[in-house]
Amino acid sequence: MSSKTAGDTDYIAEFAADMRAYGKSPSTVYEYERVLRDFDEYLDGGHADATRRDCMRYVAHLRDTDLADSSVATYASYVHRFYGYLVKAEDYPHNTNPMALVTDEMDESVDKNPRRRELNVEDVVGFLRTVNHPRDRCMLVLLFKTGIRAGELANLDLRHVSLSPDENDRLGTGGDPLLNDRSLYVDSGIDGNKRVRDTLVPLDDETEDELVRWLRVRPCGTDASGDDPLFVSLSPSSSGRLSSEAIAETMRKYTRDHGWWSPENDMKQNVTPHYCRHFFTTYMRDASGDDALVRYLRGDTGGDILETYTHNWGDRVREKYEKYVYRLLP
Repeated sequence: MSSKTAGDTDYIAEFAADMRAYGKSPSTVYEYERVLRDFDEYLDGGHADATRRDCMRYVAHLRDTDLADSSVATYASYVHRFYGYLVKAEDYPHNTNPMALVTDEMDESVDKNPRRRELNVEDVVGFLRTVNHPRDRCMLVLLFKTGIRAGELANLDLRHVSLSPDENDRLGTGGDPLLNDRSLYVDSGIDGNKRVRDTLVPLDDETEDELVRWLRVRPCGTDASGDDPLFVSLSPSSSGRLSSEAIAETMRKYTRDHGWWSPENDMKQNVTPHYCRHFFTTYMRDASGDDALVRYLRGDTGGDILETYTHNWGDRVREKYEKYVYRLLP
């Protein structure tokens, strides 16, 4: 038995190293490590001494997010396998798997492949024709065409958005030095942005047109922090940053009217910002056949993908994005 104490040891790193040594694929190792780091972050770094109640609270926390039931079950299974492996390892001081009883008691009827509403590009084109407000349509286009989360969309400032050079000069965008022309910079360091690493997301011409249309009428002014949010409230009593909840509610207004949202629906049937991320991921993965590209655009980048898709960004990510991304506007 090692003399190391549990709290001094990064068992996640050791587990990931062992998986690599056993020949697991980089994507499999990445997915396990991503989930386990999320678990560790929830415990404030306490994965080495987690208890059954810690695991129960984590599962309850996952259910409070927008994860599908099947994703909650998958996260729990990853944590369960992690601790099961550690229990067999000689240098782990505990002899019980804290997630074992939790997973045993979880609903065994969870559908591993839940049925989502099936939409195609033509459906989304028809839906967007019903949205005329420049701010709202711009938000919806970005959700559908970039896979960005509602919280990440809410956190965008004008400096995080780069248009064509002339439009940047005219509209005050493109201030961040890390930006390329016609792109979004999603900063992983901003609270609420769930990306593993910073991401540059390309903008095609129709997405740029929607941003220009909104920015030409967007009220001027900064929020309480002094930042200049991209999307702001239009209420006379509040002209500050639009929250992720407000973005979701705005989308719900349109999807409810279109028959795509109802409180009576199974949540997997409702079209929400999370659904847009699923739609974007599925379409781009199927169209391009390039899982690494999609993971980069989603912000799920591991080291292997970082090497592939952050060097020579303009020639690789943008070229593939513009080749395969769907058009949604007339």
